[in-house]
Amino acid sequence: MSRRGGRPAGRPAGRRARRREREAVPELPADTLLSVRNLQTWFFSREGVVRAVDGVSFDVTQGEVLGIAGESGCGKSVTSQSILRIVPDNGRIVGGRILFRGGNGSDGGGSGASGATLDLAAEEADGTLIRSIRGKEIAMVFQEPMTSFSPVHTIGNQIIETVRIHQQVTEQQARAQALEMLRRVGLPNPAQNIDQYTFNLSGGMRQRAMVAMALACQPKLLIADEPTTAVDVTIQAQMLELMREIQAELGMAIIMITHDLGVIAETCDRVMIMYLGKEVEYGAVEDIFHRPQHPYTRGLLASIPKMEPGRVEIDPIEGVVPSPYAMPAGCKFHPRCRDVIGGVCERSDPPLTDVAPGHVVSCFLYGGREGAA
Repeated sequence: MSRRGGRPAGRPAGRRARRREREAVPELPADTLLSVRNLQTWFFSREGVVRAVDGVSFDVTQGEVLGIAGESGCGKSVTSQSILRIVPDNGRIVGGRILFRGGNGSDGGGSGASGATLDLAAEEADGTLIRSIRGKEIAMVFQEPMTSFSPVHTIGNQIIETVRIHQQVTEQQARAQALEMLRRVGLPNPAQNIDQYTFNLSGGMRQRAMVAMALACQPKLLIADEPTTAVDVTIQAQMLELMREIQAELGMAIIMITHDLGVIAETCDRVMIMYLGKEVEYGAVEDIFHRPQHPYTRGLLASIPKMEPGRVEIDPIEGVVPSPYAMPAGCKFHPRCRDVIGGVCERSDPPLTDVAPGHVVSCFLYGGREGAA
């Protein structure tokens, strides 16, 4: 690791690169709320560079639910952290754009007017503009509420703080707003539990409190990172139904991040399948589940247990996810792929190919072999 300039080797200049991207921000279509274009988020360490997200693109339209699915370590959570600009200190957004339609007073004294298109990737992660958007216009339900809440403050204090940061209200008004949101998410006895600490609440109650805090300022976009992981199946169903009801009421968009394809099928309009930091398939939920094209997508669906009389059938994906420090050349999935094309897949990344309107796949089975050769 080079010490010249105080940066690890290969790390971009940061602010200077961000300043160049700030010069021209394209306007989004009228119905598009978020557009992520060729996002690259890398982590730098003494062991090497981890390309956690390496060229992901997707759009979120107003009021829709986009699902992001894949195995652990494929870059789902880092994608969401990049949007909110909360990537850990050893990570950097090294390329791409995160275009967001600002509003609700998101300028916060910053560079964007209400309703303007903002490039969140070009802003400082701790700047005034990002802090005015984070929690107000884009909110997040984190994967584990027990560690996401502060253990030394009540859930009420934390929700009230969120409201007062983004709204000009008194503490009494913020408390009333927090109580109302806790009631709407179905927390039992909200007048008493608002003054409880997280360790006094069950897993389902903590998850409801996390949703209440995320929705306290009625965001345009809610990012739900594995919102049903730490709760049992009964609470899972209740949480998904709750999110659908509130989405319909507020008209917000949702990015649902999960490895549970059942949750994707139940809640989402469109789906992006990720593998090792790249999108491998993207399309409507009906296409992904009924007409999957990429071998990885087919493998994920085949891995779902099938109940038959007297037995349970499972067809898992062979092999293991490679080390992030030793990525295979060519298509990252080819060492585990049953449809690998010898002499092609191991030589270069396959391009994204349209297989149907709104349905794209990154696989040499659908073209691009000449480019690989």
